Amino acid sequence: MAQNKKSYNSNNQNNNNNNNNQAPKHSGAKATTYTPVSGPNKGIEQHLTTGWRLSKGELIAIKCVTTSKSNLSEKGWFGSVACTFTNTKSGVTSFHWGTMQKNGGKVVIDSMAFVINPRAKNGGYAGTFLRSN
Repeated sequence: MAQNKKSYNSNNQNNNNNNNNQAPKHSGAKATTYTPVSGPNKGIEQHLTTGWRLSKGELIAIKCVTTSKSNLSEKGWFGSVACTFTNTKSGVTSFHWGTMQKNGGKVVIDSMAFVINPRAKNGGYAGTFLRSN
């Protein structure tokens, strides 16, 4: 009987070790609000969503911010949000326009089928989404 108990404890220990070894994250995102003290948007509340994604072993840094062209819709989304994607290894940068949810900071870039969601599980998500036709 003692042998069975030892076996049970050993199996239980292995299960706990396996649960602690989670897959590494491949993306993340955060949202914040700030008010610039200088520049063209001085004194105007700005919404910023930042994210990152590993793509083919390279880190892509993402920054999306509201602009003077960003108008808030009745449904709570900003249009004309400026999004910059930067490959931190090569330095290559690309620019895209997106829409941002005011509450939560979720950004959608339709032209790329890409979403940056700070409220996703496990620290946010930045990546593709499936389009429904």
